[in-house]
Amino acid sequence: MTITPDIIREIVDNEQIYIEFQPIFSINTKKIIGVEALSRGVFGNLTIPPLTIFEYSKSIGLTLGTDRLCRKKALEAFKSQNISDTIFINFDTSLLEDSVDYEGFLTTVSSYNVPAENIVIEINGARIKNNFKMSVFVNFCRESGFLIALDNIMSVDDANTLISLANPDFIKIDRAITADIDTDENHRNIFKGIINAAKRVGALTIAVGTETVDEVITCMLLGADYFQGYFFSRPERFNRIYSTEVRIKLEEAAKRLNINIKNNPTAEGVRIENYKRIIYNLISHLAGIPETAYTAVMESFLGENPEIECIFLIDENGFQITRSILPPSVEIMPGCHPALPGESHSIKNYFYAVREQIEDPFISGRYVSEATGHYCKTVSSKFFSDKRKMIIACVDLVI
Repeated sequence: MTITPDIIREIVDNEQIYIEFQPIFSINTKKIIGVEALSRGVFGNLTIPPLTIFEYSKSIGLTLGTDRLCRKKALEAFKSQNISDTIFINFDTSLLEDSVDYEGFLTTVSSYNVPAENIVIEINGARIKNNFKMSVFVNFCRESGFLIALDNIMSVDDANTLISLANPDFIKIDRAITADIDTDENHRNIFKGIINAAKRVGALTIAVGTETVDEVITCMLLGADYFQGYFFSRPERFNRIYSTEVRIKLEEAAKRLNINIKNNPTAEGVRIENYKRIIYNLISHLAGIPETAYTAVMESFLGENPEIECIFLIDENGFQITRSILPPSVEIMPGCHPALPGESHSIKNYFYAVREQIEDPFISGRYVSEATGHYCKTVSSKFFSDKRKMIIACVDLVI
């Protein structure tokens, strides 16, 4: 059957819309942290995807009504379940070119008694045309208590530009980047750039469209916080998505990931890339700044990177020039102590390998940290101070 504008009009007029939800998954907690609402139109035995619905709605002037209906149906379906606390709802940014029914939006949310802080408004980054109207809409969402997600992010430039407009809580990295990321170096570089942009503003990242275990492993090791894709679950209605069968599948997926991280041939290579990303990002913050600013920068960087256990700096002669920066909550085992300013590291491989240009960055093997007594790896690389002195930055990573 051929879709026509009249069919779309009938669907909207008769509210022939149903909602499927796709979970967003945390590997660390093995839990669903939220669900994205996806609208489907029904006409007879025909199921019509959301893009088709909105394309035809726009051609016949029904975009606002269709958007309002989909939002209503999403909240209605979400309210009927009590598994996930957070719903991700798409917003058609083309509405910004005309008018946004702000009051109607709040009324719909209020009528279903869903707290604003449990609603994430997804803004399609690829369709934003008017930055001013975008900023007005974001301010409305913030003032109303909603969270913001940037969707369909496919480049570092997109991420940087839209972050400045929206200051998002979440950044969803598109399938265009996550597809084949385990084998495509260009995709990995773009992904890492978006992750770094997100970390600078404290946004959480969601790797969207992950369909294979290798894609999931690679995205995880490159720093993704959450995952959404067919590897875990296709969009489903609630009566299926939270069945015992699917719960078991999600648990098994987490176990498979743990096994594959240990055995997958791509994993070690991606780990190394992640170690490099961390040390390069640190020295980019330290290079050229006054030595008096080192501690504050290191403390801030530590707070943004929970995989780091310790950061310290060494001068060109091997002497430590800062205190060892550790998380306040770190447990130090009996007999261990963090190195102090003035202590010598001149015989340590993480010092001489970099100073003598044998290896930069240097990545150690797994060993027990003298600072804390925990297993770690040390990654080091050089930079130059504002006085053109060589400094070696060292990062202990929790293993």
